[in-house]
Amino acid sequence: MTAHDERNSTLRWGVLGATSYIATHLMPAIAATPGCALTAVASRPERAAAAAELGRTFGATAHPDYATLLADPAIEAVYIPLPNTEHVDWTLRALAAGKHVLVEKPMAMDEDGCARVEKAAEAASRTVMEAFMYRFHPQQLRAAEILASDEIGELRLVRASFAFRIESGSGNIRLDPALGGGATWDVGCYAVDVPLLFFGQAPQHVSARLSSRPGLTVDSSAVATMDFGRGRSAVVDYSIDYGPRAAYELQGTRGTLMVRNAWAMDGEDGVITILTENGVREETVPAANHYQRQVEAFARAVRNGAPAPMSLTESRRTARVGSALVASAAAGGAAVDTSTDTSEAR
Repeated sequence: MTAHDERNSTLRWGVLGATSYIATHLMPAIAATPGCALTAVASRPERAAAAAELGRTFGATAHPDYATLLADPAIEAVYIPLPNTEHVDWTLRALAAGKHVLVEKPMAMDEDGCARVEKAAEAASRTVMEAFMYRFHPQQLRAAEILASDEIGELRLVRASFAFRIESGSGNIRLDPALGGGATWDVGCYAVDVPLLFFGQAPQHVSARLSSRPGLTVDSSAVATMDFGRGRSAVVDYSIDYGPRAAYELQGTRGTLMVRNAWAMDGEDGVITILTENGVREETVPAANHYQRQVEAFARAVRNGAPAPMSLTESRRTARVGSALVASAAAGGAAVDTSTDTSEAR
């Protein structure tokens, strides 16, 4: 289907997976987005009953496995929320089947995986975007506007703290190292993304210390610093040991901007606090469903043949920094260079 055709038709979606997270957040978002239709869902064989139930709930076809869904010619776009270690493989398979792809973060656990996806997307003339839903909430857009207005001056320091607790023994895939589990490649992706988003570039160096809760074989908490050069830095912490927390601060030369809940959900207003020499003020940003905003933005890019609002260059950058944090921790917190885009250096 050409970009012109897509602009004048409903974008038909398939979802690879049948978990409660998908059923609660992304499937309703797709179903509620004008110009989009939730057409199919697929699952692992052991989750077939759950997929069938979701299919009935949303009026979608339940396919017996992921490959069968990708072979369905009615499906034009897929959402991939599988375990981290499977993101690259199924994204490449979806592209080979001619589908557009919205893939959960992290797109890949190394920069090479992102480069492979980018090459395949270009060859297939299909849109691929990494899913960072919090970016699409109006409060993040408003924070960017305030920063651009120069009210708090030049950005010098970003502080970001993202965390929620996962109980040991819960069976959560985030606790399984074989599936790419751990705090860094889950909630840590958000903490890392905030300074990259607002500085608009990769740091020059990063340093991190990771820790693991007794009994776990994945990292469960981390504190990291990032050097962006010219006196600009970031301090981030993330965890699956404590929380919930999803807050960040932008420290400028003349003031501070604070967002206390970057995960504000549908029905929950966002609140931005600005502190300058003129005093303190708060702005309330009306509630919005950032999952649906994300779907809308992705679908709009597909229909218009336009670049995705989160680029694959940004995804490479995020993967590079995440890998460097892991390497730094393994080296006892030593600084690791993150300034080189290895996919472009080939």
